[in-house]
Amino acid sequence: MQFDKQILSGILREYEIKRELRSHKLSERRMEVYQRVPRIRQIDSLLRGTAASVMKIALESGDDPEQAVKNLKQQNLALQQERKQLLIKNNIPADFLDDKPDCKICDDMGYIGTTPCRCLKNAYQERLNNQLSTVLPIKDQNFESFKLDYYSDARDSRLNISPRENIKANFDECVKYANNFSQNSDNLLFYGSAGLGKTFLSTCIAKTVTESGFSVAYDTAINILNNYESVKFNNADAEKAKEAIYKYEKADLLILDDLGTEFPPSLAVSVIYSLINNRLMSHKPMIVSTNLLPNEIEKRYSAAIASRLIGEFTIFRFLGDDIRKLKRKLANRS
Repeated sequence: MQFDKQILSGILREYEIKRELRSHKLSERRMEVYQRVPRIRQIDSLLRGTAASVMKIALESGDDPEQAVKNLKQQNLALQQERKQLLIKNNIPADFLDDKPDCKICDDMGYIGTTPCRCLKNAYQERLNNQLSTVLPIKDQNFESFKLDYYSDARDSRLNISPRENIKANFDECVKYANNFSQNSDNLLFYGSAGLGKTFLSTCIAKTVTESGFSVAYDTAINILNNYESVKFNNADAEKAKEAIYKYEKADLLILDDLGTEFPPSLAVSVIYSLINNRLMSHKPMIVSTNLLPNEIEKRYSAAIASRLIGEFTIFRFLGDDIRKLKRKLANRS
């Protein structure tokens, strides 16, 4: 997993602001206490300078540094105890001058050495969830809420499988894919008529993958094409489009929805080919969903795009009748 640089830099900047604000408030509290109890200012000054002076004396005199360290500890403990008693005596909380970072593990730095702290990972995951929820209904559409009830048990005479059996098999594979997602995961191609659960299962995968800390970019083929065109022709929203394109190309998982709905298709060929090919070359997984049959992909786009989608993707077919229409019909009856 690689952090999205834009998201990460935003979080680290917030951490920096948080540290600056905390330091400022601590300085204000310290000045307030120093004015009320001048002796505490002296003690703090002694505590800051004790270590350097004791070690310097020990080195210059040739004395045992270990004994000097013991003496230093004893002096510091005595000063700290006096400081604490002075605070309490003046009705000031004993921890009033303590630095209190939100994360005591990394002191709000975000890293422990070069290792990302748990707090940074949690903040990053929350940001990913918030970002994804603006384009996908991940709160309502998840594996737990997926229902097979709307899919027919009637077997397809040609394929010898029912829509319910088909969606159950697809569902199980999607759960497995999401739970085991990594940068080495397969690319998936979902195809079938509208309203059969392709986008729903893509959303379920996106939610689970995001909760594991991976970045997910989702968009429709129409929006993806529009963003590339905005950058190419330097339209008014080109800067925003550049940010979207960065996510398409760099996210750990790209979900390209509704391939085949963009118009005209001739303009999409180079964009779709370049995006798919570049992600394949950099081993970044994709999920592509389309209403087109595999043999229609080449007719609409090109042999090169069809070859990559059919040859480099694990293919899932979706069978049955439009679930959205069925739900509306049942709702109207009730």
